Amino acid sequence: MKKRLITVLFSLSFVLAIAMAPAAYAAEADLVYDGAGIFTVEEWTELSERADAISVKYNCDVAITILEEFTDDDSVEAWAEFVFEYFDYGWGADKSGVLFLISINDRETTILAHGYGNTAFTDHGKDVIYDRYVLPLLQDSRYYDASSMFLEKAEEFLALARGGAPFDVNTDEEQLAEKAKGAFAGKVAATIIIPLLISLVICLIWRGQMKTARIAKAADNYIPAGGFNLTRYEDRYLYSTQTREKIEKSSGSSGGTTVNSRGYSSSSRKF
Repeated sequence: MKKRLITVLFSLSFVLAIAMAPAAYAAEADLVYDGAGIFTVEEWTELSERADAISVKYNCDVAITILEEFTDDDSVEAWAEFVFEYFDYGWGADKSGVLFLISINDRETTILAHGYGNTAFTDHGKDVIYDRYVLPLLQDSRYYDASSMFLEKAEEFLALARGGAPFDVNTDEEQLAEKAKGAFAGKVAATIIIPLLISLVICLIWRGQMKTARIAKAADNYIPAGGFNLTRYEDRYLYSTQTREKIEKSSGSSGGTTVNSRGYSSSSRKF
């Protein structure tokens, strides 16, 4: 009963927030909803047209919702799920879509995906959108720029997914390039620098041990009394050399998307 009451209050608070929004933005369930009134009419129109075009092109709703603040203790993910369902976002039977939600006063944001959106926006992909592109803009309160960047990356990710290679751990060229640089530097260190350092240390030790050496003019000090008499000799095997080759193994990271019981996946940040 308590859970049902919380859900009702949650729904009513959101409906009230929509009713209090500027009329220019609240006329209908557009893909771009500005409940905080931060966009100019020109900015809202431009973002809406781009979101519509991307959604139609890839049969996957790409939506942006700006809220002034939350009105209860629910998580940003719970709010995003409610918004997605309240506005009836999602394309086709599997309700394919992705939602970028920002709460201005709470300084929280989430990227929520459903249906085919879970394929195009993997866990790694959503994190990359935030950490490389969107989060720095949000931290500077550049909400229009952040929304525009999200649309740009959403279109890019959907194009990659439709081409059969969703943006993920194993297709992230920038990350793969960084790993390749690190592996190359490690090989250089292992094959050249480290052996040189070891050789230098050994040479310094040997040099220190030979400081007391003096040039002898005769070998008398090395010959025992009565002369040198060789009675026995033998060969002893002292050292061996092994050559080993490292076999590279897969990192084991398969990437993919973590989907909850309601069919949603998400990545959230505070800014």
